[in-house]
Amino acid sequence: MRFFKPSCCIALLLLVGTAEAREWSSLDGNYKLEGDVISFNDKTVVLKRTSGKLVAVQLAELSDADRKFVQSEEAQQATAKSAEEMQTWTSKDGMKVRGRVLAYGHKEMTVQRKLGKVLINDVAFTELDELHQRLILKIVGHLENQEIKDQRQLEAWARGLGANVKTYPLDGVLMELESGDQIAVPFFLFASEELAILEPGWNAWKNSENDAEAADRESLLVQSQAMHYQQDRQQRQQVELLKLTMMANATGLISIWEVGLQPNQGVYGRMTSVVVPAANSDIAAQMAMQQHPGFSVYGIRKVR
Repeated sequence: MRFFKPSCCIALLLLVGTAEAREWSSLDGNYKLEGDVISFNDKTVVLKRTSGKLVAVQLAELSDADRKFVQSEEAQQATAKSAEEMQTWTSKDGMKVRGRVLAYGHKEMTVQRKLGKVLINDVAFTELDELHQRLILKIVGHLENQEIKDQRQLEAWARGLGANVKTYPLDGVLMELESGDQIAVPFFLFASEELAILEPGWNAWKNSENDAEAADRESLLVQSQAMHYQQDRQQRQQVELLKLTMMANATGLISIWEVGLQPNQGVYGRMTSVVVPAANSDIAAQMAMQQHPGFSVYGIRKVR
């Protein structure tokens, strides 16, 4: 079983409503952007640019001053309150759940009947808190394609299992409730509007399971998208990656270009902006696509 195991490495730190956007710089100073910190972990920072676009940048690609700011006591204190804010999420049938999205993941849920009791992952259904019970009823009802609204109906259905154990693989997000408990919520329970915020990064997370840093980054990004959406439900943005790694090749005789890339159909990945040094826009586009096979250019602009 593998499921979102949040640690200090992917703890969400959020900063909301700064009075003035901060200027950020690439390691060599050739590229600068203005933006507010939305979230960060020990590898990545998510910024809200003045245009409103959310971008994620690796800390290693930013200046020493930027990295020091992210780790400063000022940033830690400013983000502490927002990191604990609860969010309200809605299921397809209108049930409200108060909690914070922590990470992506998948796990198996087992259901069996033993000594007259229904056990969920070896815990009696009657021993679960009310919210857990309601979620279990919805999960089993959905997957069995039948109406299971209460304990009585669950027990009636479970009698048909006999001595067998029913196992359900679940894909979704881990949520921390106001009580401090953590629960796994599968994607199929969410209303379509909110699923559009949470699900897009799932394939990228799934394909990075063997890369702990990439998986942690995807969990950080879904945290950031969830918080940003909850603060303003008109903003349904996905975080775009911003790559500055090729800046080391820049010289004073070559222009700097920001190339926007999007995954081709059938390719799993996030929209990505790559900052490259090149003599012209055509060369910049080719350089960016060589670094990201399976992506195509959707926009390009000259930085300097």
